[in-house]
Amino acid sequence: MPKLTFNILTFKHPEKNLTLYFSDHEGIAFNRVHHKIVPEEVSKHFGEQEHYYTAFNQADDSLLEVTTQSKQLSASLAKRYYNFLIYDYFKNLGALVKPNFVNDIEIWIPNTQEKSPEFNFYEKFALKVQIAKLSPFPELLISYEGKSKVLKKNVASIMSEVSPTSINWVIYSNNLYKYSELPDEVSRDLDNAFPVLNNALKSELGYPTLAPDRTNKYKRFSDRVNRFYKKFLKTDAFRKIIPLDERDFLPVKKANISSVSDQSNLLAFGNKKLSKVPMQGMKNFGPLEISPYNNIHFFFIIHEDDEESGRLLHNYLKGDINGFGGLYNFAKTKYYPQKDLSIKFKNRENPLPEIEQALNNTAFDDGIRYIAIYVSPHSKTTTDKEQREVYYKVKETLLKRRITSQAIDASKVNSNGYRYSLPNIAIAILAKLDGKPWRLDTAIKNELIVGVGAFRNSDTDIQYIGSAFSFMNNGNFDRFECFQENQTTELAGSILRAIKEYAAINNAVERLIIHFYKNMSQRELQPIEDGLRELELDIPIYIVSINKTESQDIVAFDNDWSELMPLSGTFINLGKGKYLLFNNTRYYGEVHKSHEGYPFPIKISIFCTDSEKEKDSRVIKELIDQVYQFSRMYWKSIRQQNLPVTIKYPEMVAQIAPHFVGEEIPPYGKNNLWFL
Repeated sequence: MPKLTFNILTFKHPEKNLTLYFSDHEGIAFNRVHHKIVPEEVSKHFGEQEHYYTAFNQADDSLLEVTTQSKQLSASLAKRYYNFLIYDYFKNLGALVKPNFVNDIEIWIPNTQEKSPEFNFYEKFALKVQIAKLSPFPELLISYEGKSKVLKKNVASIMSEVSPTSINWVIYSNNLYKYSELPDEVSRDLDNAFPVLNNALKSELGYPTLAPDRTNKYKRFSDRVNRFYKKFLKTDAFRKIIPLDERDFLPVKKANISSVSDQSNLLAFGNKKLSKVPMQGMKNFGPLEISPYNNIHFFFIIHEDDEESGRLLHNYLKGDINGFGGLYNFAKTKYYPQKDLSIKFKNRENPLPEIEQALNNTAFDDGIRYIAIYVSPHSKTTTDKEQREVYYKVKETLLKRRITSQAIDASKVNSNGYRYSLPNIAIAILAKLDGKPWRLDTAIKNELIVGVGAFRNSDTDIQYIGSAFSFMNNGNFDRFECFQENQTTELAGSILRAIKEYAAINNAVERLIIHFYKNMSQRELQPIEDGLRELELDIPIYIVSINKTESQDIVAFDNDWSELMPLSGTFINLGKGKYLLFNNTRYYGEVHKSHEGYPFPIKISIFCTDSEKEKDSRVIKELIDQVYQFSRMYWKSIRQQNLPVTIKYPEMVAQIAPHFVGEEIPPYGKNNLWFL
């Protein structure tokens, strides 16, 4: 059993009594608290009301004084009190401090090692107080939240260049302010207010998007957290307000550590041969199922200046260049480029009219499966919104003609390491042609699994949700749809239609499993439950909530391995139906390769509409295994993902579909992996 530790410190409630001050009305620097969490003296004194207000230890004759021991406070009020002490402590040190979106404390430490004529750099840490979640004591969770860049240009100097909606936070007089809520004194002195760089500002000011740091994030995270702890928390001054235990970080109880079944790591490839690693399986055995279409024609869509890139890509796919054996040798996909169909356009900025004209003048044969290779003159991650929109519109116009496509960034084809991208392109093409690169080596169960993922459009600030339906647990998908976040009734109707179709084919429906990108609210669940009653289906609904961002609040480290990342398939019971699951390529008995990455764990919570079934440990283990297995079904890359495709695929659909006319996926795209 590995020795795992959390990024959590424990402490004891201070022994001495503390005094808090309460009011029945708002005031400057008061904190609003719900009536259920205040000491009973408060409601007795003021009478019953929904909320009261506290100034913590700021004495005032007009306030009610309550003296008690901190361990006698409600957990919620104790957390707020400790947050107040920590906030005050770091403000007195002269640090930048702000509550984050869950009202924990975020501390910004200047990074003087990095130099730039344009930016000042900060490293961010979050401190989260929780009461006896993973131990019998109060706990302080420390997480590294990454870096922020602050422009050396002030707000006044850029206000005519950027939309005010693109500025989120500013620093003024060593304080962080939300730009939309600036106090009057800051608004009058924008020459001394400096904006924090975000994606919108980056786009408007033309700053490039830098490549992500691929080094070991466990070591980065651990090193920074340890440095922060030793410099700021492991001190007499901090221990006076938060009496941290002498032992350092909290060990994970061995009883709370488990792992998915060995079978969950195995994938089936050609001739039912098994392998844990997609790249090895594809190289050694080929895909599980080749494309069912014998007549496949490829054609290129390319700018006239990129013909050389097109020829190079053609030679790669044909297999004429060493380093990649070609589309057929690697993925058993027949490669025939129909040259007379290829489209060469002149307008680099808006090629759509030329492409549509060429497509309209072409008679496509219904007996042939076509796939377009779109060699884009612009990266789909370009900061130019109009150029980015072209990528989506080309996808859409092809889908309307029942043609799937593979977009290629022209600028990357000539790079030295491009051959390493070709396996990813090959499996995506195979999947778009209805082949199956691999599947889970698991017993097939006829159960309905629905995945719901989300993507927020930064241009409109509207969140879209995508859904994916699978009628079996082997990773095959039957339909994709997209909705706006507030269309809960439409989403429920879509799920119920799928259940009805499923029930019409199968004699018995045992359960519905929904993988959801966040905790599912009763508002979102209710129409599904109502619909099942109308269908007279008395079945349990399992809601498996999967945090779609990597867990950077609670993490665990394997101290028996120098790289610190726990073995793939390890999961930790966090209590109350919550789990931490590690999805990576570090397998027992095998050497982990650094280029395969060090993904952080994902957080899972499991809820069942039948409370008795929610306690069934066998079913819970099965559901966690299923999440892990679906993380291995990603056909856009040969690398294992830390998120299951039940969340990942709908998120990709939700990212693209809103750019289509009417925000509607063309019918052909409803059951095709066109978005890979």
